[in-house]
Amino acid sequence: MGKRRKGRELLVQALYAAALSGQDLQVCVDDQLERRDAPQDTADFARPLAVLIAKHRASLDAALDGLLQNWDPERVGQVERAIFRLALAELRYCPDVPVRVVINEACELARLYCGDEAVGFVNGLLDRAARDIVAAERGGAGAGAGNGGGGPP
Repeated sequence: MGKRRKGRELLVQALYAAALSGQDLQVCVDDQLERRDAPQDTADFARPLAVLIAKHRASLDAALDGLLQNWDPERVGQVERAIFRLALAELRYCPDVPVRVVINEACELARLYCGDEAVGFVNGLLDRAARDIVAAERGGAGAGAGNGGGGPP
């Protein structure tokens, strides 16, 4: 398993722990890194992404709430919310990560932590988020990322 996959799993666990405990996300990330005796390359991936998520948490949550058309945001579980925060942060602020990778990784995290039934939910919302982000970057040109699209050129 690569450093990014391990880092994403660790971040979901830290986001979940922070949401339940009210602790600072960085404290939860450091705790997860220590408990798992994570290698330095995993820490080097996870820590900056955690900073991005913490910095933009309000806008990430607002984006998620906006994607939840006809769905009560309170019905989204904390694990799914953690996966969405991570994936939306990567979609918005990590242009080096292909859109299809972000969506696939989020779906794998949903399968691992939430079960198969959550995968379609995660995939559908992130696909829409990716299309919206790409359209906004292109000035509303509307070129969708789709399931596995390459994202912005």
